[in-house]
Amino acid sequence: MSMRNRLGKFILPTVVLTAAILSAGCDDVQQLKAANARLSERCETLEGENDRLLMERDRLQSELDGQNVLLEEQKKKVAGLEDANRLLTDGLEQLRAEYRKLANLPRHRLPAKLNTALQEFAAANPNIVEYDVENGMVKFKSDFTFAPGEAAPNAEATAMIAKLVPILDSPEAKDLAVYVAGHTDDMRISRPETRRRHPNNWYLSAHRAVGIQKELAGAGLDPTRICVMGFGEYHPVEPNKPNQKGNAANRRVELWIVPSGSFLTAAAPAAAPETPEAPTSE
Repeated sequence: MSMRNRLGKFILPTVVLTAAILSAGCDDVQQLKAANARLSERCETLEGENDRLLMERDRLQSELDGQNVLLEEQKKKVAGLEDANRLLTDGLEQLRAEYRKLANLPRHRLPAKLNTALQEFAAANPNIVEYDVENGMVKFKSDFTFAPGEAAPNAEATAMIAKLVPILDSPEAKDLAVYVAGHTDDMRISRPETRRRHPNNWYLSAHRAVGIQKELAGAGLDPTRICVMGFGEYHPVEPNKPNQKGNAANRRVELWIVPSGSFLTAAAPAAAPETPEAPTSE
C-alpha cells in the first residue's frame, strides 16, 4: 500500500472526528452564550432593582431622619410644657395656700378698745345679741328681735340698739361703717297679710335690715355710715331642717363693722359756691 493511501486512511477519520467534536463544541458554546446572555440580563435587572432599593432605602432613611428631628422637637416641646405645667401647678398650690391663710384670717380686726366694748355689750344681752370677735360682727337673733313676720324691732331690741349706738359712735369706731345684713331661713312666708308686706324671704331679710337701720339712725348713728343688705335664705350658717322647719340660727340680722367707704364709688366733688353777679348799671 502506498504512503498516500495509508495517510488517507488516517486523515479522513481524524477530520470526521474533529468535525464532530467541533460540531458538538459549537452547540455548547451557543448554549453557554445564551445562558451568559440570560445571566447578564438577569444581572442587569437585579442591579437595577438593587439601585431602586438603594434609592428607596435612602428616601426612607431621609424620612426617618426627618421624623427623628420632628420627634426630638416634639420631645423638647413636651418637656417645656411639662416644666410650664409644673410651674403653674406650683403657683396654684401657692395661691391655694395663700387663700387658705387668708380664709382663716379675720376679715377686719377692730381696735382693741372697741372690740372689748362690743364683747361686753354682747355678754350683757346674750338672749338677743352675739358678737363675732374674729370678724368684728354683731348679730341680732331674729326670733328675739322681731315678732313673727314683722320688720320693726321689738321694744327690748330697740333698747339694746340704743345702748349699741354710743359704742359705734366712740372715737375708736367713728371712722368705721356699719353694714346691716338681713338673713332668713328657707321657710316660705305663708300668711297672706305677711306676704302683702314682705312678698318673700328676700324682702323680709331686707326689710328687717332696714328696721335695724332706722333704729340705729334714730338713736343718733350717722346715716352716711350705714349700709343695708338683704340676703334672704341663700347664706345659711347652719343646715335648715327638712320639711320647711327652717333653723333659728339662720334667722338673723348681722352688723358688720368695716372700713368706711367699702363698696362705694368716689365721692363727687363739692359744688363750687355760686359767684354773685356783678351789679349792672341801668
